[in-house]
Amino acid sequence: MKKISIIFLLSPLLLITGCSTTPEQCDPTNTNIGIMDKISCNYSGNYQARIDKKEQILADEKRANAQFREIYATIEKQKNSTSLSVKQKQAQLQKLKTELTKLTKEVKDKAKNRDDLQAQVNDIEQQLKKVNNSNSSELEKQVELDKLNKKLQQLQKALNLGK
Repeated sequence: MKKISIIFLLSPLLLITGCSTTPEQCDPTNTNIGIMDKISCNYSGNYQARIDKKEQILADEKRANAQFREIYATIEKQKNSTSLSVKQKQAQLQKLKTELTKLTKEVKDKAKNRDDLQAQVNDIEQQLKKVNNSNSSELEKQVELDKLNKKLQQLQKALNLGK
């Protein structure tokens, strides 16, 4: 009878001790936790609180991951767009070079008998070679080629007017 009365007197103490667990202490992988603590974790809702907290962290991480994927996709689109515009600019520059070469040849053929125009065409050819061989940026090359194109067009007009 004394044993029962001692157990009866100690049971509220055991229950209070078991109820004092926190969600952090209620780790299912913790093998050092006592049976009363496990019961306390189960009935106090600390296991569920831990699960809810972990699920919230997971949901937050998934949201952040989705945002990073969206940002990455946007960067990839911009990269592809920039790459495309660079290729377009290079194609325009190459087209301008081809047109200038063709126009230079045409003006040179028409200016065969005129030494003054022939000297200007030779000067333009030298400048064209200089621009093509320079290490300038594509934009700088395009500006120089545009200037040369205008000079050639002026020469072409002069030749057409002279006939």
